[in-house]
Amino acid sequence: MAESGYAGRYMELIRMLAEHEESYLQHWSERMRSAGYLEHTTAKRVDCLQALGDFLQPVLAHARERAEGVDFPWLIAHHGEWGQRLIESARRHRMRGITADMFLGCFKTFIHAVLDVIEESDGFPETQKILARRHIRLYGDALEVLFVQDWTRTLPDLTRQRLDEANRLLTLEKCRFENILDSTSDLIVVVDSEGIVTDANSAMKEVTSLDDILNRPVWDALGLEGQTIDELLKYYPPGISCEMSLFENDSVYRMQVNPLSSVSLASDQYMIMLTNITAQAAQREVLETIVTEKTDALRREKEQLEEMNITLRNVLKSIDKDRGEMFDEVSAKINSLVVPALERIESEDDPSIRKGYLTVVRDQLSRLAPGSANSDPLLLKLTHMETKVAQFIQSGYSSKDIAHSLNLSVETVQTHRKNIRAKLGLRGKRTSLYAHLKSAGLSS
Repeated sequence: MAESGYAGRYMELIRMLAEHEESYLQHWSERMRSAGYLEHTTAKRVDCLQALGDFLQPVLAHARERAEGVDFPWLIAHHGEWGQRLIESARRHRMRGITADMFLGCFKTFIHAVLDVIEESDGFPETQKILARRHIRLYGDALEVLFVQDWTRTLPDLTRQRLDEANRLLTLEKCRFENILDSTSDLIVVVDSEGIVTDANSAMKEVTSLDDILNRPVWDALGLEGQTIDELLKYYPPGISCEMSLFENDSVYRMQVNPLSSVSLASDQYMIMLTNITAQAAQREVLETIVTEKTDALRREKEQLEEMNITLRNVLKSIDKDRGEMFDEVSAKINSLVVPALERIESEDDPSIRKGYLTVVRDQLSRLAPGSANSDPLLLKLTHMETKVAQFIQSGYSSKDIAHSLNLSVETVQTHRKNIRAKLGLRGKRTSLYAHLKSAGLSS
């Protein structure tokens, strides 16, 4: 069913309360502190938010489901339909040893905190605020009556044994958490709102004596930055981890400051946790060294590659230049020697003369192929062994070295040299066989 006009005028403002959790928690803490309850409460943040949700849920549900609204008699008469969860919460507080006057006083501060949030809400006319406050008080007054009724009618029937059992369970719970803190290898200290160390776990006591840390400012005890709790929190923001070395040794710790108010509404203390990460830090240094070395090696390799690229580009340019020069040389030879010979062949009638020109053309074309075994047609006259001897001579070997390499006698090598000179037309000439072979470009 849609909300009625009666509810719609201010229910939007009440619905908005669930979106202002921080403002609500702040006002409730202030109200509790003013009333003297805050230092005695064990309520956690999640408990305070749960209380707000449990209170608002029936208020908003009735606005949707009951068009005619609700009044005080209806709320008392039908408390089982909407207030039982809150009544059970009150019983649990009683079982934990909370007295009736303290519980009701805390509940009154809760209602006032909700009214404070309504009062400071922007964007709502005063008439809506008045109606919203009146509606919140209606449910608050009804709950006070229901709490008192249940406290006086139901709770007296609880036996002393059940209360003792509840206290025993609470003691066990406290001891369990203390054992957890003492069993961890992390170093933990607790400091008050002034930064004074008030407690430490067993792991911390093994590292340093209590006289060195208890009742001392934590910045002095642990050698931290800052001289006040506010300065400390600027250097080490809550929830942010930082690394440091402490206790004048080589150990490395990850430190984190956590406000206990995030767990318990009443606490203004801070827990400082130190986790030993010496092994991880050492491993990280090793990895960083490896990465640095690899990075340097890659950088050097890159520089070498860049130098090689420059050299390669220069070589390619040189090759292109040499190739261009070779093409120019070949073109010049063709134009100066081959083409004129072809022209004379074309115009000559004497077959013997044409044959001579063909020999010249064939010889010049062979010379245009550098490095070819056929670069000099006269070399084709050499035998296989004479070619090998010629190659050694071209490489600068002496007759003795050639004989040793080819397993021949020196006399046989000398005979081959004479035959080579004769076939190359060098007999009786002073031309060096070595020089002639180098200029002929005998292929190896």
